[in-house]
Amino acid sequence: MTTRTAPARAGGGSAGTAWPRPPRSARRAAAWGFPIVFVALGLTALNWLGVGIGGLIDGFGEVVGLLARAWPPTLSDPATTFAHVLDTLWMAVAGTALATVLAAVLGVLAAGTTSPGRAVRAVALSVIVACRAVPDIVFAVFFVAAVGIGPLPGVLALGLHSVGMLGKLFAEAVEQADEGVREAVAGTGAGPAQRLLAGVLPQVAPAWIAAALYRLDINFRGSVLLGAVGAGGIGLDLKTAFGFTDYPEATGIALVTVGVVLVVEALSVALRGQLLGAGPTAAVPPVRGLRVPWTRARIATHLAGWGALVLAVIAFWRVGASPAALAGAAAGSVQALGEFFPPDFAPVADALGQGLLETAAIALGATFLGALAGVPLGLLAARAVAPDNGVRLAARTLLVALRSIPDLLLVLIFVAAFGLMDGPVAGTLALAVFTAALVAKLVADDAEELRAGPREAVLSAGAGPLQELTVAVFGQLTPRLVTTTLYALDVNLRAFFILGIVGAGELGYALSQHIRALNHDVVTAIVLPVFMLVLIVEAISARLRSTLR
Repeated sequence: MTTRTAPARAGGGSAGTAWPRPPRSARRAAAWGFPIVFVALGLTALNWLGVGIGGLIDGFGEVVGLLARAWPPTLSDPATTFAHVLDTLWMAVAGTALATVLAAVLGVLAAGTTSPGRAVRAVALSVIVACRAVPDIVFAVFFVAAVGIGPLPGVLALGLHSVGMLGKLFAEAVEQADEGVREAVAGTGAGPAQRLLAGVLPQVAPAWIAAALYRLDINFRGSVLLGAVGAGGIGLDLKTAFGFTDYPEATGIALVTVGVVLVVEALSVALRGQLLGAGPTAAVPPVRGLRVPWTRARIATHLAGWGALVLAVIAFWRVGASPAALAGAAAGSVQALGEFFPPDFAPVADALGQGLLETAAIALGATFLGALAGVPLGLLAARAVAPDNGVRLAARTLLVALRSIPDLLLVLIFVAAFGLMDGPVAGTLALAVFTAALVAKLVADDAEELRAGPREAVLSAGAGPLQELTVAVFGQLTPRLVTTTLYALDVNLRAFFILGIVGAGELGYALSQHIRALNHDVVTAIVLPVFMLVLIVEAISARLRSTLR
C-alpha cells in the first residue's frame, strides 16, 4: 500500500506521519473515470443539440403555458375513453402473463444452478438479451404485419420484450435460492423435475410474482405507446387529441390514464410488500411432520399466484389471444420474416449516419439531465438518507407523480409546447423528465439497502453530513449508480421511435414513415444500427459492473 506524508500539525504531531493511500486499481479508475467521461459526453451532446440553460428555462415555461391552455380538462366521450383504457389494461395484463410463462422457462435454463448444460444456458441468455434489446414498439410493428391491427400484436410485443427483464430477474432469483433445500429434496430420491418443483420454485415464487407485478406496472405505460401503431387501446386517442390540438380533451384522457397507472402501481406495491415483507426465508417454511404450515407469506403467494392465473385467463379472453389465435400468430410471424429480411439500407443510406448521431446525442443528453435531477431526488426519497420524513414524503410524492406519466404523453406535451422545429430539443427534455423518474426510483431503492456500518464509521471520525454523503453514501452507491445510468441510456436509445412518432427525431421519424408505407425491410435497416448501439452499451455496462464489483 502506498503512503503519503502528513503535514505538521499545530500543537503536536510529527511532520513525518505516514497516512495510508488507497492503492491504484481498475476499480478505482473506473469509479473516477466513468462519471468524468459521462459528464463530458453529456455536456457535448447537449451543446450539439443546442440545449442550454436559457433554453431549459424557456422550454419549461412553454410547457407551463401549454398546460394552462389545456385546462380545464374535458372528455367528449367518457364511455369510449374508459373502454379504451380498459383495453389497454387487459393488453398489459395478458402481455405480462405471457412474459411470465416464457421467462420462467428461460430463467431456469439460464440459471447456473439449474441449467442442463453450458450450451443451453448460453442460448437461453442470448434469447433474454435479444428480447431486452429489441424495443417493444419494434415487436409491435412486426406482429401488426404478421397478424393485423388489434390488441393481439400489442400483447405479443409486450410479452416478448418483457422476457428480457423478467428472464434476467428470474434467473438471478434461481441462482440465489438455497442449495441446501435442493440437496435435501434430492436426498429423498427425487428426479430433476421434482428437485426443481419442490426444492427451487417454493423459494423463488414470491420474488417471481413480485417481479411480474413490477413488470405489469411498466407494461401498462408501454401499452399506451403501442396503441399509436395500431395495437389498440388509449394511445391512439391520446395521439389524435394532440394532433388536432384539442389540448383540454388530451388532458382529460391523460388524467384518466395517469389515474389508472397510479392504481396499478399502488396495487403492485402493496402485493409486492406482502410477498417480500416476511424476509427471504418466508417462502421456505419449516416442515412439521408431512405438512407445510400455511404461513402468511405462503398464503399471500398462493393467493397472488392463483389470482394472477384467473386474471390472465380473463385478459387473454378479452384481447382475443386464444390458443388458435396464438398459433396463427406464430405461423404469420414466420411468413412476415420475409418482409423484414434482408434489410434494405438504400432508401436511408444518406440519413442513417446523421440520424444515429442525433439519436445518440438525444439519449446521452437526456440521460445526463435525468441523472442530474434523478440522483438527488432518489436520495431524498430514501428513508435511510432523507434528512426528515417531511422531505422524504415530498420527494416520494414527486417521484410517484413523475413515474405515473407515460413516456408518450411526456413527448407529446413537450413537442406541442416547443413545436416541430425544435423537435430534438423537445424530445431530449421529455426523455430527461422520464429518465429523472426512472433514475430516482432505482436510486431510492438502492439507498434503502445501504449498510449502516460505513456511515457510522465516517461520522465517528468527526465527518460532517457532506463528507458522509460523498464518502459513505456515494462510496457504496457508485457501482449501482453506474449500472443505473447505463440502463437509463439503454432505455433512451430505444426510445428513438417514440420521438419519431411526433417528428422529434430524424431517425425515428424515418422509421414511422416507412412503417406507414409498409416498407418493412427498410424498417429493419433502421432498427439494426440502433440495436447494435444498445448491445454496445450493454457490453460496457457488463464490463463496468464486473470491474466495480
